[in-house]
This record gives sequence, structure tokens and C-alpha cells, in this order.
Amino acid sequence: MWTVLIINLLIAIVLTYFGLKERNENFSWFTASGAFIVFGLILLISTIPVFNDFNESSLLMFIGGILSILGIITLIIGLVTRAVKIVSLRDVAIAMEIAAVCVIYLIHNLDLSFINLFVPELSVIIGFLLFVFSRKKN
Repeated sequence: MWTVLIINLLIAIVLTYFGLKERNENFSWFTASGAFIVFGLILLISTIPVFNDFNESSLLMFIGGILSILGIITLIIGLVTRAVKIVSLRDVAIAMEIAAVCVIYLIHNLDLSFINLFVPELSVIIGFLLFVFSRKKN
């Protein structure tokens, strides 16, 4: 499991570096809400395969719930302040990559099975595709 964690961590670091290297936009509550909600949803969806293990599932649900609520609050703030209402695909891709690394770290005590790693690895693949797609658009 540690090998999978290290590989995903390296992928997330590389994508975060290239994603934030040429960033020249200001902070947006709306974009932050998108990242928080995506991060929280990935953590919440990751509880499904590990639902029988109380420690991992309760921790994932707690952190995912807090991040989802924080995302909804920042979404409301973004809508009230009438900030820029464009969610950057690059930010969502980075949030998905980092969420996958967090999920794999939080479930590292479980066995290395396809069911346990399905949601995090799917998040890594979709995040990578979103990142590549956002780079082609710019």
C-alpha cells in the first residue's frame, strides 16, 4: 500500500507544481468552493468500499463531511459577493489528485485490494485527464 501511496503522491506533486506554476489569477471563493466540494465528495465516496472498517470509514466521513460543508459555505459566500463564477478545471484536477493521496494514506492499514483502491485511483485518472484537458484549452 505504501508503494501505491508514494506513486500517487509523486503524481499529485508534479501536477500541483505544473498547475500552480503559471497561475496568475486572484483568489476566488467560487473556485475554492469547487475544490472543497470535490475533495469532500471524493472522501465521502471512498467510505463505501471500506464501510465495514469503522476506524477508516468514520474518519473519511468526518473529514469529507467537514470539507463538503465548508465547500457549501464558501459557495454561498462566492454567490453573495458576486465573485468570478468560473471554476478552474486545473484546480478541480489538483483537488482530485490530493484527495486521492489523502484517501490512500487514511486507508493504508487495510489490505491492498481493487475494491479499496477503486475510488482513489479513479480520482487520480479523472484528475489527470482534467488537468491535460485544461492545459489543452489554454
